Formats: sequence, structure tokens, C-alpha cells
Amino acid sequence: MKINYKNILKSVIVLSVLAGTGTGCKKFLEAPPPESIPKEVALADEAGVKSVMNSAYQIVGGGNMFGGKIQAINEMLADQLEGILFNGDFGEIYGRKTSVFGAYKNDMYQDMYQAIFRANTVLENLDKATTMRDNLEGQAKFIRALSHFELVKLFAQPYGFSSDNSHLGVPLRLNTAINAGVRATVKQVYDLIIEDLKAAEIKLPEVNGGYATKWAAKALLAKVYFQMNDFNNAYAYANQVIESKKFTLDATYSLRFSEAGSAESIFQIISTRGAYEAGGELRTQFRSDISLPTMKFTSAFYASVNTSSDVRKTWFNAVKYPGNIVITKYNSDRFNVPVIHLTEMKLIRAEAAAENNANLDVAIKDVNDILNRAYAGTKSIPSNSSAALIKTNARFEHSIEMAGEGNRISEIKRIGARGENVDKRGSVWNCPGFVLQFPQGEMATNTSFQRNPEGNCF
Repeated sequence: MKINYKNILKSVIVLSVLAGTGTGCKKFLEAPPPESIPKEVALADEAGVKSVMNSAYQIVGGGNMFGGKIQAINEMLADQLEGILFNGDFGEIYGRKTSVFGAYKNDMYQDMYQAIFRANTVLENLDKATTMRDNLEGQAKFIRALSHFELVKLFAQPYGFSSDNSHLGVPLRLNTAINAGVRATVKQVYDLIIEDLKAAEIKLPEVNGGYATKWAAKALLAKVYFQMNDFNNAYAYANQVIESKKFTLDATYSLRFSEAGSAESIFQIISTRGAYEAGGELRTQFRSDISLPTMKFTSAFYASVNTSSDVRKTWFNAVKYPGNIVITKYNSDRFNVPVIHLTEMKLIRAEAAAENNANLDVAIKDVNDILNRAYAGTKSIPSNSSAALIKTNARFEHSIEMAGEGNRISEIKRIGARGENVDKRGSVWNCPGFVLQFPQGEMATNTSFQRNPEGNCF
């Protein structure tokens, strides 16, 4: 596959019919199929810039990104799926030995940069914006940061792999110029992500009609700092989000992936019937009520949740398809897709506090909030719990709460960078196979492009 950024340039501008949709809740998801029109027409005014911003969200929420492929690829790289029978692209990913080929991951890579390209298009045309200039700038920088963050986690060794993080990351694309890909260092990528999110945090409003908000930027900063093992900043940002009291834990687990939406979603992909039905690739790969899905879970992982008092065992079914354990989170024709939610913020705050050996009372409450819901009030940790006990519980609950949501491989790498190998498949955290290989199309733009080392994890 060749990544053709000229085609991206042509296809990025969508019909200005989107422009009239305003910024009301869900409007960016009610768009008709994109069609190309001349850039100078589409970007003539604020309405045109808004339409391009809408189109960036459509890419982020599409099947090649958070509509399912990001989650599926992350899960295949991790240690909770039973993938011994995977073949083709899935076999390569699960086997932790990807090549320059493989449309499944390569299409994801291209769409991540399409989202960045569209965000950059907005940023380069802010002079057309009048009433929404700051808002559009904040949204564009949020989307650019989110996309670069997902890219660097998958296509580079984690933060902490080298002492100064000078190891190679991913190409940083900060404008719409069609340039050959050159890999920035991981430090440079993270610095840009943080810079974008801090700008977004200032520019975005607290409520934004279904679009990224100030709280989404803060929550993503918490995730970014947590991935860097910067626990002071991770705690600070997660704390701001939680203490805002704008988000509450769902009373039941059925609400996290529902059409009604989740009270704890901080940033989500909104599904609108007949217009933009999010999560299609999640249903394709994980849905288990209609037929046996591709993605199945290991018996060892299932044993960790299949206890008499853990309510979350209803997320899994070990009976319907004998010999197979499947997840039920995505067993619905329609649902919103939470990208960042309060459960994750509480678990980040709890572990960060434990790592800092500070605010342990706050951390204990966070863990117990998760335990109380998970075990229907029958389990908690003591009020005088040690930092070590808090961390152990936060990590364990993290592994269950986020199952099937594409988080586990990030944890394996993050914790590995602190010197602990936690992969249940027995791989060392910094083995070459944990990092995806770049598409041939990217390398074709630059003959000196430095690919990732070949090899797997065994």
C-alpha cells in the first residue's frame, strides 16, 4: 500500500453542507458521505473550516481508528486474547512480528495521519474563523495530539526505552505540506503532544456539544503523563478531571457501551442512527451474540474475572461457544464509543498516588469506588492500605476494567519501562515485536526512512 498524501489533500475537504450543522451535540456525526470540492471554496469562511474539523472527527471515530481498529490491534499485541489460530495480518500482529505489508494496520496508520492532516488544515485556516477561532484551534490540536499519541505508542518503543528518549518515534506532521516522512525522537513526539494538549486545554470550553472539551484535553494529558511514568503530572491532571464533578461512574457496566451514552465518558465517539453509527469494527471483531467472533479471550485471563462476586464476569461468555471465551461489551447494534472515561482516570490517579506515596487516602477511595461497583459492595481495601497494596489493586482492576478497549499493551510497555516484565505471554517489554512495522508506503516517500528492527518477541 502506498500512502498518497496528495489524495488525502484532495479528499480532506468535504461538502459545505456540513457547515450548516453548527456545533450542537452529535452534529459532526450527522454528516453525509464526504465528497470533494475545491479547497478554496470549502475553506472560504468559518463554516468551511468547521466542516473540515467535523471531517477530522469522522476519521477519528471511523473503523480504522477508534471505531475499532485501534482497539483490535492493541488487543492482539497484548496478552489477554487467545490468538493461536489467527492468520494473515492478524497472525502477524498477534505473533508480534509485523512487516511493511498488511493492510489492516497500514490502513489504520494512514487514517491516523489523515486525521492529523485535517486538523492541520483547520489550523492553517484559522484566519477564516471569527466566532469560533479559539474553539476550532483547541479541537484541532486535541485531535492532532490524540492521533500522534496513538501512533507513537504503537510504532515506537515506549517512553523510557532510552535514558533521554532519543530513540526513534514517528513522523511529526505539523502542517499540510506533502513531505517525506522523517522520524522524530520519542521525546520530540511527546513534547509536541503535550504542547498541543496544553494549548487545547486553554482554548477549549468546558462544554462543547459533543466535541472535545477542556476536560477531554486534561484527561488526555493525564493519560500521556501516565504513559511517561510522570506520576506527579498524571495525578494532577486526573485529579482535576475527577474533582470537576462533571463525570460520574456508571451505576451498571451496560452503560459504558450503550446508545444512551455513558455518564463517565470524557471524550466519546457519538453514534447517531442512520447517519453515523460508531463502533462498526468493534462489532465486526468482538461482537459475540450473533456468531463466534474473531477476538476470543484466554482462559487464564477469564479466571481472573470469573469469581463468584465479580459482576464483570457478565462481560464474558464461556458457554455459548464451547471451548471459547468471548466478550459481550460490544453486543449491540449501536453504541457510543468512549475513548477516555472516568474509570480510567480513577485508576490512573490511584496508581500515580501510590507511586508518589502521597494522597493515599484519595487513592484508596478511588480503588474502592471501582471495587464497590465490581463486587457489588462485597470487596474493598483497608483504609490504611500501603502504597504497594494500592498499586497492586489499581493495576489488577485496570487490566479487567479496560479489557477489549485496547489499553493492555500500553500498560505492558509502560510498566516495562519501569523495569517490570508483566506480559502474560512471557515477552520482554522492549522486544522488537511489540512495535509495529511502518507501512511500505511511508518508507517509499523517503529512501533513508529508518524502519523498525525486524524480529519478534520469542
